[in-house]
Amino acid sequence: MKPKIDFLTIAVADLEKSVAFYKDGLGLPTKGIQKGNEDHCLFELAHGFRLVLYRRQEFLSLTQTSAEVAKSSGFIISYIADSRAEVDAILQQAIQAGAMQIGSTQDEPWGYSANFADPDGHHWEISFMPGNG
Repeated sequence: MKPKIDFLTIAVADLEKSVAFYKDGLGLPTKGIQKGNEDHCLFELAHGFRLVLYRRQEFLSLTQTSAEVAKSSGFIISYIADSRAEVDAILQQAIQAGAMQIGSTQDEPWGYSANFADPDGHHWEISFMPGNG
């Protein structure tokens, strides 16, 4: 196996609301929900990476997981910003689009970070790491 990941697929309760959050709120590129594939939406990101939002019920049947064990914050989606100002701008953009801030922005020994949860509770960390570019 090559050392790469091509897709991250996450389950969402309301696909249309989540597409609006990621497309209009965060500005991620997508062709939207496509006819014949109304159960998910694909976002084409940098370096060939793709984010897929999947309707929760269909996602659960794909993974053969029951709704009782479907709630998870077992991962963090991370984005490395180019500056502290970009961290703050992305956080504000996400909040305006319906995200909930987790904790407060903070200086870290390695840089600066902010955390938020999308409308389905998926955890994001936006960080600035000086010297990481």
